[in-house]
Amino acid sequence: MNAETPLPPAERLARIIDDVCKAAAARAPRGFLAIPILMLLWARLKRMSLRITRLAARAAAGTLRTPPRAAPRQPLSRRPPATPPRRLPRRTGWLCQPVPAACAYASQLQHLLNEPDMRALLDAAPGIDRLLRPFCRMLGVARPKLPPRSNQRPSQRPTRRPAAPRAAAPAAQRSAGVPARDLPHRRPRPARAPPLRYRE
Repeated sequence: MNAETPLPPAERLARIIDDVCKAAAARAPRGFLAIPILMLLWARLKRMSLRITRLAARAAAGTLRTPPRAAPRQPLSRRPPATPPRRLPRRTGWLCQPVPAACAYASQLQHLLNEPDMRALLDAAPGIDRLLRPFCRMLGVARPKLPPRSNQRPSQRPTRRPAAPRAAAPAAQRSAGVPARDLPHRRPRPARAPPLRYRE
């Protein structure tokens, strides 16, 4: 009997995200999870799963490029909205309390993140690691520490050469006890001819 071929890490990750969405939807009608929170959670996780799938496909095809770091933008002065946008809780592991099944999926996610194939995917596509931050936080999963990237682009700024030390002024050199023969000689100025005088 042939062993089943393991699924790619991106597909396994998408299944975990989908299972978390289904488990949260099953608890909402019982009052354990508010409907607005469920709708926001569902939209966030589905959008995250779609973006992760696209990044993994581009990384496998070799068409993924790491964009250069943009300069930090200055915050614009905007008026606060009349109704503040609804946000998900930011407490670590907050989803495991209203959805107990999320603890099992958190264990699966932790096991997947520690596999070499998943680490290689996170190294090839750093955007996936950034997308997983809120998902790992809501499940209480520690993200793996990846080694620093060695294929980063060198800085475009030219390296400045150290400025050559300026020669001290002759007066300062004399006060320091430097012999006169060691002082830099100045080029003598050309002699000017005396002004012509006309006789009356």
